[in-house]
Amino acid sequence: MTKTIAPAGLFSMQGVQPPFAIFVVGVVVAIGWAPYLGNSLLLDETLTAWVVQDGLAEALDRTLHFQPQPAYNLFMWFWTQLAGASETALRIPSVVAAIASCVAIAKLGTRLTRDRETGLLAAVVLATSWNVYRESIDARSYMLGLLVLLCLALCLIRWIEEGRLRDALFGGVLAALLPHLHFFFVLCYPGFIVYAWLRRSDARWERNQFAWVGAILAFGALLYIPIGLMLAAQGGSYSFVAPPSWRSLFEVFVWAAPVAGLLAGIAVVAVFGGDSARAENADVAALPRESSAMLGAWMLVPLLLLFGVSIASDMSVFLGRYLIPAIPAVCLFYAIALRRIGNGPARVVAIVVIAFASLAIHERPRDDFRGAAEAVSEFVAGDASMPVLLASGLIEGEDVKWLRDPMLADYLNTPAKVYPMDGWLVTLPRRLKDHPMTSEIVGPILAGGDPFVVVEWFGNGARATRWFLARAERAGYGADPRSFGGVRVVFFTPKAG
Repeated sequence: MTKTIAPAGLFSMQGVQPPFAIFVVGVVVAIGWAPYLGNSLLLDETLTAWVVQDGLAEALDRTLHFQPQPAYNLFMWFWTQLAGASETALRIPSVVAAIASCVAIAKLGTRLTRDRETGLLAAVVLATSWNVYRESIDARSYMLGLLVLLCLALCLIRWIEEGRLRDALFGGVLAALLPHLHFFFVLCYPGFIVYAWLRRSDARWERNQFAWVGAILAFGALLYIPIGLMLAAQGGSYSFVAPPSWRSLFEVFVWAAPVAGLLAGIAVVAVFGGDSARAENADVAALPRESSAMLGAWMLVPLLLLFGVSIASDMSVFLGRYLIPAIPAVCLFYAIALRRIGNGPARVVAIVVIAFASLAIHERPRDDFRGAAEAVSEFVAGDASMPVLLASGLIEGEDVKWLRDPMLADYLNTPAKVYPMDGWLVTLPRRLKDHPMTSEIVGPILAGGDPFVVVEWFGNGARATRWFLARAERAGYGADPRSFGGVRVVFFTPKAG
């Protein structure tokens, strides 16, 4: 039986209840998410805007060649036809999906533990996690993928426990859809398989339902073949950061905000009394074996596999956004630990600390391409012949083919496609040092003696502006560097005389 919490207003001596959990998540959304909706798009968000900005045919073509998330790109194209393509409009789907994910994980936690408060705690932990804090307002596919993943888990549990065909069909559709949002979400499937296997003896499904599910999955896999081939051909696009350290693996499991909340709750219990192992928490002290196995596999398989691939190969896939598929399981384990704090008020204190710690600790990246484009256009002042050299930082910029092909170069220039800059746009290699095209591109500009501009995204460490500053000084140029968050712009003008 699911343990219920008697309604008692916003606060309750019995612990965290729905009104208070909703209030805490609402505060996080209002303070930590909403104020940033209108900010300039980040680099990767400009890719989303570029994919969908020139019509459905172009969106499909760019999906197949550049951004392998067809379900998300198609959804975003239809969405922009309704809501427009402003920064806020592009980000609203992610915000809505993140909030809905909090609701879904609350339901999942309740279902797995038979305790509603554990589900509510999981929702708060999810909303305050660094990954969701950052991606909740990013115009990318991760929050929609997270929502679909959680709904898939709920469908699987309902199918096992109730045996309804509609849960089987809906779950099959969601499982087939997930890789079309982002391929790494399929790394959670082993956890679901383990859960279904451990519950096979009491499952109420029917054999003929497996045929329907299998057909749906096979159809989804066939549709994914072109995307899979493209990913295989562009595996190098994941190789843009250094291999992860063992410390980074540790930090994936140890989050500052929920740890601070746990310590605060334990401190309250130590001062005012309570027993985290007995009394009111005895019924949530042990997670069912099949649920523990599912959450363990759900958490460990994606994290350890992506960590191992990043260590053993040149594919750098152990990044915060790629780890989002495993985050719900981590949140649920933290929720279970929080639920075992010895009394209700202590748990209320714990989630208040978690919320405030999240807002204090987490920082949102800022790539102000919009401000940079406005500054460049002001400097260029309508001179279409003035060189504006763009180093977007995308890993494909190391490939000569991408620099020479105008269609491929459009992808490298997405920030300038979304935020147009006056002047003659020139695509720079990602790293200028020792690149075979550096002299061909830069030599005539430095020798020309005319003003030019360099725009660089700093996130991938290419440091093109630093390279230019050293050489332009010797060529007789003065430099006016300006920073726009993660975007740096340097205006070069010939020195008098």
